Amino acid sequence: MTQPHDPMMEIRAGFFLECDELLERLTDSLDAQGFGTLGDEAIHTAFRAVHSVKGGAAAFDLTDLVSFAHGVETHLDLVRSGKRQITSVFCAALLRSADHLAVLVNAARHGTAAPQNGADFLAALGTPAAPATAFGTPALPNTIPDQPWRIHFHPHAQLYTSGNDPLHLLNALTELGDAEITCDWADLPNLQNLMPETGVLAWTILLPAHIPEAAIRETFEFVEDVCDLVITRDCQAIIPGTAIAHNPAASATATHTPSVNTAADMPTVRVDLDRIDRLMNLVGELAIGQSMLAQTLDAAAGQAIAPDQRHRGRYSPTALALDSLGTLTRDIQDAVMRIRAQPVKPLFQRMSRILREASAVLGKPAELICLGETTEVDRSVIERLAEPLTHMIRNAVDHGLELAETRRMQGKPETGTVTLSASHRAGRIIVELADDGSGINREHVRTMAVERGLIDPDLQLSDAEIDALLFHPGFSTAATVSAISGRGVGMDVVQTAIRALGGRIAIQSTLGQGTRFTLSLPLTLAVLDGMVVRAGGQTFILPLAAILETAAITNAGFRELQDGQQLIRLRDQYTSVCDLAATLGYTAQNHTPARRIAILITDENDQRMALLVDQVIDQRQVVIKGLSNNCGVIPGIAAATILGDGHVALILDPGELIHLASLKAAATQHIRLAG
Repeated sequence: MTQPHDPMMEIRAGFFLECDELLERLTDSLDAQGFGTLGDEAIHTAFRAVHSVKGGAAAFDLTDLVSFAHGVETHLDLVRSGKRQITSVFCAALLRSADHLAVLVNAARHGTAAPQNGADFLAALGTPAAPATAFGTPALPNTIPDQPWRIHFHPHAQLYTSGNDPLHLLNALTELGDAEITCDWADLPNLQNLMPETGVLAWTILLPAHIPEAAIRETFEFVEDVCDLVITRDCQAIIPGTAIAHNPAASATATHTPSVNTAADMPTVRVDLDRIDRLMNLVGELAIGQSMLAQTLDAAAGQAIAPDQRHRGRYSPTALALDSLGTLTRDIQDAVMRIRAQPVKPLFQRMSRILREASAVLGKPAELICLGETTEVDRSVIERLAEPLTHMIRNAVDHGLELAETRRMQGKPETGTVTLSASHRAGRIIVELADDGSGINREHVRTMAVERGLIDPDLQLSDAEIDALLFHPGFSTAATVSAISGRGVGMDVVQTAIRALGGRIAIQSTLGQGTRFTLSLPLTLAVLDGMVVRAGGQTFILPLAAILETAAITNAGFRELQDGQQLIRLRDQYTSVCDLAATLGYTAQNHTPARRIAILITDENDQRMALLVDQVIDQRQVVIKGLSNNCGVIPGIAAATILGDGHVALILDPGELIHLASLKAAATQHIRLAG
């Protein structure tokens, strides 16, 4: 039996989605450069965000959320009215309160018990300097109580589109007392130029002096961010959110600060993510179907047309229609991918909270600098990056950054810096996490590995090999187990998660200066533009973004160094060679056909290599199918796909192939030297 449709459930789900946006806006505002400066827009944005959360929560009777949001709102209103001085301690308390507000929202979303320690967070903010009204807005003193109120009210277009009506607001003001209302239509255009959705009318309202200011503010409370509003007594302007000291010599003209106009914001529609995933899967199947159709028609045309007339088949109506279908399929795929793509900013904001918590627990002052927050990545990649980045942030604070006293003695700022950045490079997403801490003490890491029996005491290791020990299961350099680290599961989990995404992780560290972790990940886990190649009798897909050039070569084009390494000359430059079939174990190392294809590839670190294949077949967009659940991690292979003829082809990982070729070259040289 199907459950009856409940529209309130959809409205409730929409409220929580809106809360996510509001909390993101709140965090951005609290971290803004100008927060705390009287009149700065960041203060007003933070206040409106908390106020909107409170208003929505009240509609669903979420009392715990309403109560806490009301308390935070009170303090923010004191800040924006200039009655509360901003200090670093107060800002830190506000950030912790924002984190707790997010916890309460999640508890309400999932129907779990809400934490009852909200009073502790509000207490950390201090005692409000002025009594709050029922809606958290402190009543400003009426410096000239015998003067009537003058209100200038100019609605924005968003006020109308959000379902509000100025008539209701004006009627509400008349209920407060005798009101004199004047409409200002000076901006009203000619009828032929009138746009119905544009707000062009404004009103001036006079109210008796005895009416409390709080009652006037309450009337406009829910539209304050979608209108220009100026409240004055005589020649003193009282702008919402700004306290102006009484000055008899002040100008009688009231200046107003318009709210941020979001008219330029693009309209959005909230869609269930499962529907987008299903659409993406269908688009993938469409791509496979289109490829199968193309191959079937090619095979049929090859049999029906004489060899000397086959070039005409390329321009037949069927071929042209198929090309149009292929173009349309690609456009649909690109459009769906743009829907799935999301900026990494929400993920980076979560890491800010993780760093603050780790910093507070360990007593190490630290700040997080985020770069490239607008970099867009497939949402499936973003979701699965949260856990490894959490471990890395905690490790950076625990193992990387020094105590404030130690940093001071070393001539460093007492507050440590962790930098988190994202960018696109060579068709991949590059996420870097760097700290300005003590760096990796590789001698200590080696000693710990020997004590734990992971390596032989006489074994000589390079810096990269020592760094690789950090990813060994159960390995930890922490002397004691703490709430942050010490159990030896952090970096092992990181490497496992990154490899499951088809990514790689690299370490750069200088003792005394800091450490940088670089994560290289695929842009998407859905589709890929690739080149279909054959080597060793097998079909492979090489990501198109990693290809710089292709060239046909013969055996005469090779040069061999004394250490056995082979080079080829491409565009007057010698490049190291990797035999794809031999590297993956499909043929012997000395398999050298008379004519080969060299594909010049690059990785995210701009390292280049010539990949030798037997044949280049086609260029096409393929649907990525993961292998890790069934086959584990395969060196040099990122994933698989289904071709149009139904066969499975492996998708190559160019960066891993370059790494494998380097290891084989080093091993060959070592054997030659040993011999």
